[in-house]
Amino acid sequence: MIQAPRLLLAGGDTDPQLVRLLKRAALHGISVHCLLTGQAGSPRLHWDIRQHRLLDDAEEVTVSAAFIRQDVFAYLNSNNAQDNASAREWFVSVSGWLLSSPDIHVCNRPFLACGGVNKPYVLRLALELGFDVADTYISNDIPAMDALAQTGEWVVKPVTGGAYCTPLTPHEGRGNNILAFPQTVQQRLEQPELRVFRVGAAWFGFQVLSDVLDYRTSSATRMKVVDVPPDLVEKLTLLSDRLGLDFAAADFKTDAHSGALQFLEINTNPMFAGFDQIAAGALSDAILRHLGVLRKCE
Repeated sequence: MIQAPRLLLAGGDTDPQLVRLLKRAALHGISVHCLLTGQAGSPRLHWDIRQHRLLDDAEEVTVSAAFIRQDVFAYLNSNNAQDNASAREWFVSVSGWLLSSPDIHVCNRPFLACGGVNKPYVLRLALELGFDVADTYISNDIPAMDALAQTGEWVVKPVTGGAYCTPLTPHEGRGNNILAFPQTVQQRLEQPELRVFRVGAAWFGFQVLSDVLDYRTSSATRMKVVDVPPDLVEKLTLLSDRLGLDFAAADFKTDAHSGALQFLEINTNPMFAGFDQIAAGALSDAILRHLGVLRKCE
């Protein structure tokens, strides 16, 4: 029997989010079991499905809560597809154990087995729930996309995410007038941006200002803590509940003509380390409280 709350951190050992949580847990004296891969190698894991015992280097893993992220940083550093495949295998293995352990507190338990959010579906769902959403097309139709590109007011990004947003430009040299797969084409929006985190019943807002189209490409991005408009809290509660999320981050950007915030997407396991620094650890502490390893009064 677990005598005191103990947290499992699982993912990549260079993931800033896990590093941040580990530091905050240490600050609060929270016991942590790390199941991390990367620069220090890999753990020696053995999960007996029938007995439901997970061993890490022959030590049984006994925790009351867990925070898990699929590692993306090993692949970003190496550009080796094997690192990406390995990270996926580790994530599925450990999340499978967590899904089979209902007594362990985890974020987004109802969503954990889904594997990922369907971004076009979420845009449509957001419209149905009353969000303002910029005009958007999912398309591989080159003539239709090129007609939009002529105005200079559209951007393009992958349907599944994972890459930066770029201006939509005309396509050249495509004889069959179609791309190999669809892309998301969306009306170009402007600064400022708003990122809203949900951590259980707690909400955190951050204004993001940048001189570039996608703030993730700039080291000069400026962020500050702001209040979350009550109407967005209400709508985001409906959206995240519908998706089975109790930990998420939603992104908004400004319509240059109306000044209204336009919903872009919701992230189911968002990067938060930079925002947490701006908030003096409030995000990490909220996660630890939500997982039950940090008392509400701390």
